[in-house]
Amino acid sequence: MKAIIGGTGVDTMEAIDSQRKVVDTPYGDVELFVGKGKDASLVFLPRHGSDHSNPPHLINYRANVKALEMLGVTHAIGIYAVGSITEKLPPGKVGLVSDFIDLSSGRDHTFYTGGEHGVVHTSMDEVFDTSLRSRVLKEDESLLDAGVYICTNGPRLETPAEIRYLRHIGGDMVGMTLATEVSLLREAGISTLALAYSINWAAGIEHGQVTFITDKQIASLKGRMTELCRNVLQSSSSK
Repeated sequence: MKAIIGGTGVDTMEAIDSQRKVVDTPYGDVELFVGKGKDASLVFLPRHGSDHSNPPHLINYRANVKALEMLGVTHAIGIYAVGSITEKLPPGKVGLVSDFIDLSSGRDHTFYTGGEHGVVHTSMDEVFDTSLRSRVLKEDESLLDAGVYICTNGPRLETPAEIRYLRHIGGDMVGMTLATEVSLLREAGISTLALAYSINWAAGIEHGQVTFITDKQIASLKGRMTELCRNVLQSSSSK
């Protein structure tokens, strides 16, 4: 099985023929959508819930990833809405995340909590799967190199001073979910890739208040990313 994980703007995936399923994991129940018919090899997981009711700092990331593992998922592409810090991924564009810096706190971010769960130090030398990246770029050569994702805790947006700091330490975009999710996917042995799409310039990058791209633009990007993920994950080479 292959999974698409969506968040802000991608809480539903109507283009994939699927049925709702609730998976009972040791960490709690997870709502996801299992493909059927021509999409039988796919699973769609809305990380915030299909009604977008779970804020980023309270998402049950361990349950989400454990549910995918229990379904036999081997590859996953996560879709992340971000705010742009540098010109690498301007608002309205889609790209591949190359790395991340985790500034979140207070989250259950590992399966290895000692005792019966053991202690394991997962290598992060290569965060994202290189073969999956190659297949995605072969499918869509226009994807940008989005650079480094900074993961903040949320749910509030960042201040201009914080954005200046994040840029200083090497961040190209900012979001609130990727680091926790990807770390757990790596621990679960699920090959992963991260698609980022920018919905705004981060605070202080442009004059005035933060403004977001339109719902129409988001819907168009969602359709493009859905088709891309479906084509890549259903290809015989990714099995």
